[in-house]
Parts: sequence; structure tokens; C-alpha cells
Amino acid sequence: MPIETSTRSLPRPLRRSVTTLLAAGFAVTALTGCSVDGNQASEETQAPAASSAEDNAGTEQVVELTDGWAKAADSNMTSVFGSLKNTGDQSVTLESIDAGDTAGVAELHETVMNDQAGSTEMKRVEGGFEIAPGETKTLEPGGDHIMLMELQCAVKSGTDLTVELGFDNGRTQQITVPVHDYAGAQEHYAPGEDHSGHGDHSEMPSPESSALPECHEH
Repeated sequence: MPIETSTRSLPRPLRRSVTTLLAAGFAVTALTGCSVDGNQASEETQAPAASSAEDNAGTEQVVELTDGWAKAADSNMTSVFGSLKNTGDQSVTLESIDAGDTAGVAELHETVMNDQAGSTEMKRVEGGFEIAPGETKTLEPGGDHIMLMELQCAVKSGTDLTVELGFDNGRTQQITVPVHDYAGAQEHYAPGEDHSGHGDHSEMPSPESSALPECHEH
């Protein structure tokens, strides 16, 4: 049964005491309700933060890129350069490259000297580039580099080019580099390398002869 809260029939001194006790009870109830609602609001506010942390966990960089850039090309092929530093505490090996719809073939290349021919030649690197903790792998014209062949679009100076690096630990990392005009890096492929139809670095048609659409950042 409901408890009668009227104090009119009580003596005046007793009535004051009962009234005081009832008021205190209502205050405690109100504070308790506020506390519960506050806790619920706090949990709801913190939930998105936890979700955001989980989403960002997979985007942590594997290597740190500095001085990255790519060579402008209207068709055929291009190269990507830069310095990749391993900022972690374990060795990582750069094993593969994914250029998306920019190029049909993407490989890791090294440049070696052909003493008989008296010139440098390119060839595909087997096993990738291992980078020890704290060490930096330099990709540069005339040396090791990322090679994009069978270009599906023209890589224009003043734009950006994005490729995805694949590592031996299963992780991937996207890098975006600016594109510049560059007349160097004229190495040929080493004898025995099967790159028929790919040509060499020197085969860069003029803009007028290129029928490829311009690449766009995705």
C-alpha cells in the first residue's frame, strides 16, 4: 500500500521532524538518479573514442618516408624514389608494390653495373628490400627503386602518385609522392630479364604522342 506522506494530524514538533526526514529522502533519491544518468552518459561518450582507436590501429605506418617523389611519364613506365626508415624495433622487408589502376606491373628494382657493356642495367630484386630497425633504405635514380610498368595513365608533373607498399609481416602502407620531370635514370634492363614490350627508361614519348588519359588521385 502507498505510504501516506501527510503530516497534518501529527503534533507540530513531530511534524517538523517527519517533514525534514522526507525532504532528505527525496534529495538522496534525486542525487542517485542523477548519478546513474551521468554514468550512462559517460559510457556513451567514451564508446565512440574506443571505436576510433580500434579503427586507427590498422593505419599505423610501417616505415617513415622522406624525400619521396616519382618521375613524370606520359606512357610506358615510371619510377618512384625516396628514403624509407624503419622506426620500429624489428626488421621489416619491403616485398611488393601495388600501383592500383595506375600501372599493370609494379616491381622492386636494383641497378647494377655491366662491366662488359660499360653501363648500368636494371633487374628485378628477388626477396625484396630488408630494412633493419633504425636503418634507412634509399631509393634513388641510378640505384634501387620502385618500378611501375605498363602505365594505364599519364603520370604528370605537378600531380601526386600513390602506391601501396607490401611487407613480409603482412602489413601494408600507402605512400603518396609528388611527381616531377626528370631526364635521368636511363638504365636498360639486364640481359635475360623478360620485360618485352616494356622498353627502358629512355623510351618516354612526348606529350603529343601519348594517348593515355592523365592519372588522378584516388
